[in-house]
Amino acid sequence: MLQIIFLVIGLCIIVLALSFAFKRYARLILWSSAITLFAGTLLLVGIGVINPIDGDNTGSTTFWGTIITLISGAALAFCAEMLKEGNKGKIKVQNGNSSVSGKQTTDNEETVVLIGMLHTELAIKVFAKAIEAGYMSEKGSHYKWNDSKVLLAYMCGRIYCGDKPEYSEMDEKSYWKFGRMGVFPDTELSNLFEMPDLGQSRSNRKDLAVPAKSKEIDKFFE
Repeated sequence: MLQIIFLVIGLCIIVLALSFAFKRYARLILWSSAITLFAGTLLLVGIGVINPIDGDNTGSTTFWGTIITLISGAALAFCAEMLKEGNKGKIKVQNGNSSVSGKQTTDNEETVVLIGMLHTELAIKVFAKAIEAGYMSEKGSHYKWNDSKVLLAYMCGRIYCGDKPEYSEMDEKSYWKFGRMGVFPDTELSNLFEMPDLGQSRSNRKDLAVPAKSKEIDKFFE
């Protein structure tokens, strides 16, 4: 009986040592050993090589040896599953750290944020279309305008003040008509686009012909 116990313990120690030495295949080694113990023991019992229920002393020792072997197999399978859960925990922690790191990186990066009176649904829509069309781009926490100042003033006037082009059949051209929606946010827009005097550029063109490329800007409002 004592020999069987030591034999099973020695076998388990060898399996654990192999699992430690080959950590990459530890779960495979543990499960393979557990299945081998289970299947081998049951197979030997099934074909009669081992008779765990024999009435003599030898049978009694064989019975307990069989039970200990099966318990050892179950213990190895349990260790394999515990190893799996441990790996899951490590992956979750790593993913969590990656998410936090990514969030911190994103927070540290400068991006354009429309605040106050600049933040409107129409502004978001038009700016997105203007970026897609190549008229403007993001530059850190600001926008960079890639065309004339008066064209930018025209677009912003349409966004924030309700300005619109009015076509004259007599002159066969459109004129810039100011809207009555609020006050033109000159300071805020000048800071956003790093382009001063946008308000003045707009005021200088009141009731005059719309700037070049205004029809392309008008498409952003459709």
